[in-house]
Amino acid sequence: MNRKRKKSIISLVITVLAVAAIVLVNVISGVLVAKYPAFTADITSMQAFQLSEQSKTIAENMGKKVKITFMSEKRDYENRDPYCKQTSVIVAEMAKLSNGMISVEYVDIVTEPTLAKSYNAENLTANDIAVTCGEKTKILKVTDLFTFEAYSSEYQYISSSQSEQAIDNAIVTVTSDSVTNVAVISDNSSGGYEYFISTLEENNYKVSELSLENDEIDKNIDMVIMYEPEKDFTDQALLKLENFMANDDNYGKTLLYVPDIEGNEHKKLDSFISMFGMSMTSGIAFEYDANSRYYENNYYEYLICDFASDLYRENFSEGRYTPVMTGLARPINIKSDDVEPLLVLSEKSGTVPYDADSDWSMEDSITGNVCVMAQVYVGNEEKSSTLVTLGSGTMVSETYFVNSLGNRNYIMTMLASLNGRSSEIISVSDKVITNFDIEADAHTRFWIGFVIYALIPLIILGCGLTVYLVRRGK
Repeated sequence: MNRKRKKSIISLVITVLAVAAIVLVNVISGVLVAKYPAFTADITSMQAFQLSEQSKTIAENMGKKVKITFMSEKRDYENRDPYCKQTSVIVAEMAKLSNGMISVEYVDIVTEPTLAKSYNAENLTANDIAVTCGEKTKILKVTDLFTFEAYSSEYQYISSSQSEQAIDNAIVTVTSDSVTNVAVISDNSSGGYEYFISTLEENNYKVSELSLENDEIDKNIDMVIMYEPEKDFTDQALLKLENFMANDDNYGKTLLYVPDIEGNEHKKLDSFISMFGMSMTSGIAFEYDANSRYYENNYYEYLICDFASDLYRENFSEGRYTPVMTGLARPINIKSDDVEPLLVLSEKSGTVPYDADSDWSMEDSITGNVCVMAQVYVGNEEKSSTLVTLGSGTMVSETYFVNSLGNRNYIMTMLASLNGRSSEIISVSDKVITNFDIEADAHTRFWIGFVIYALIPLIILGCGLTVYLVRRGK
């Protein structure tokens, strides 16, 4: 073998060995990371890829097997957006901690469209995630996972991720054995509450309809919903509600009242609500403060609510503001110190009366902090029932529940708390990822800089110099 050919073979061997070494290091790193999570480091400022302590507790204490199914191939899903990658990592980390109780699968809904039927879900898309335990399934839509903000009326972008909280909630929901019995008063109601009811049913609330005029309220009913009654009730019917709240002095019940938005006359019902220290104002709330209106020229819909109480705010992180909104709301007049306002409008809010004439002025009608949700405890210090009044049914409508608002979190947290399901209340902060989202101490920054700017270039330079020297015969 001549000298030139020998040099070429040696150069080739060095190159192959260098490439093989790089590949081997990557393979070993991948195995170590998969088997030992401690080899990974999340240096994003909000620890976006790291599980919260609550998520770790849920994963480590799983009592039932749960399957989490992404409706896309893994690579396709993770490549859509950094927030999709974050969701994938969060789910994988929970699976690692669950001792085999959580399994993860990626399927292609496009090539397997029959999957939608197996989940009994309509409009299943490639962005959806199914969380299943036995016969229970909860479908997470993209609006459940991420918070969106708008550049304009035509373009939105993901501003933060709430996927960890959504995954936690879904797992707790499908594994929970607790059931809350709910009765919706069907007579005199305007209807339109179907989406709210379906949301309750997805969260282990057993819902039935009840005629307050003709039926008795069963002792097993935990919560009654009175939704936008268009007509008044008889004294006998309202006495049933009064007895329901008292529950033979055992209390422990919840009445959720959503008044008629048309302002129809309900003398007996109004008198019944007044017994508990609140009444409905005759008119519709308006918001004069432009900063509290989602749409600049709409004074009555998509109004941003302020929290008047710290109750039920467990699911709202301090770092991100996900507003609770209302539209076409009737202001609640609080007449007793026992009544606690929950949601109010701004200091520049007021009421437009139903009988407003051409001389009515919005500026002159500002009263400030119009209350649009309130509650009162009924009973004694040891036992109590709760009346919650919502100023508008829009708060629980599909439009306000599925968008990037706080309505669903706030109201479902409230109902879980009132119905003794506090273990289902999940509180995980929204996670934000930015283009330059690295936070590390001086020691960590030094080693990151050393590896990127010194060690890797030195290795490459050394390999190149070795090949050069061999080829030069020195």
